[in-house]
Amino acid sequence: MADLQFKLTDELWQELIALEGAPISAIVVWDQSMLDEAMEGPISQAERAFVDIDLYLANQTKLELYGASIAVDEESDPIVGLDDIGETLVRHSLNGAMIDEIAAGPEDMLVLILSNDNQESLLVAVSAWLEDVWDVLPEDAI
Repeated sequence: MADLQFKLTDELWQELIALEGAPISAIVVWDQSMLDEAMEGPISQAERAFVDIDLYLANQTKLELYGASIAVDEESDPIVGLDDIGETLVRHSLNGAMIDEIAAGPEDMLVLILSNDNQESLLVAVSAWLEDVWDVLPEDAI
């Protein structure tokens, strides 16, 4: 998949389920999002609910996630604030984070369910994504 994807079709789901169980080697959280231009007015880092995230998987797959929101469960509101989002991902990744499940959210939105060795989960709802490969982990990765 080299094209930017916006909806989780049956065909894309079939391709992505191969990533279930893949350990996450590194995470990069960007301080701006692809969705920023669609928002009314500037977004402060403290008010940011949508971020762009790069997930570097142990199998050399890189998932570029655009306009992602993160929640601890289906009933919770998304985490708000760039620092809080980053800290949540750091805490989660320190305990062996992996992609536990590929799911579909409202309007066929991609939802990644991340889990770790402490049986904690995070739901990452994604507005758009791109699958790529990586050779070297970035220095600023979590």
